[in-house]
Amino acid sequence: MSNSFAEQKIKDAARKVFQAKGYDAARTRDIAEEAGVNLALINYYYRSKESLFEEIMGDSILSFRNAIIGITNDSNTSVREKIETLTNNYFSIFMQEPDLPMFMFLETQKNPDFILQKLNPSNIIKNSFFEKQLKDLGKTSQDVDQIFINLMSLIVFPFIGNVIIKNVCKVDYDGYVALLNHRKKEIPNWIYAMFNL
Repeated sequence: MSNSFAEQKIKDAARKVFQAKGYDAARTRDIAEEAGVNLALINYYYRSKESLFEEIMGDSILSFRNAIIGITNDSNTSVREKIETLTNNYFSIFMQEPDLPMFMFLETQKNPDFILQKLNPSNIIKNSFFEKQLKDLGKTSQDVDQIFINLMSLIVFPFIGNVIIKNVCKVDYDGYVALLNHRKKEIPNWIYAMFNL
């Protein structure tokens, strides 16, 4: 097994284990079993569970941040196209990694300084081309904040609250996926209606 292949297998396994169990409950032994490697190999690449976690969490945050910035600073798309792209991209990510939103939420509560340092949220929406477009449409800074908060809430909550949603709506996994696919199409329309876009 090549070094880069082994290291990637460990990272993929760690991402899966950390997202499913959280930092505190995850053990390096769980990660080794998931990756199909021995524990010594994990210790060779990552001296501790904490350093492996920080790399996984850092990668997740940077991926999240870069995806938003790439969309919000695109000068070739309209406000509506940005909202649709954000919605579609995040639904795709969260459908592939359904534990990611809860993982990020819980770990953010435990270690906000680490998250904020990696995320550097100050220019995700503020000073973006998206904000300029919204202000050109007569929206205030507070409107811009509310649009972003509502959009992210509408996208993220169904993944964080999936157990509740399945029980309240009385759907199995396939029914839940159908609900999400319908929701993905409707979220942009709800945002347009709420904010007169």
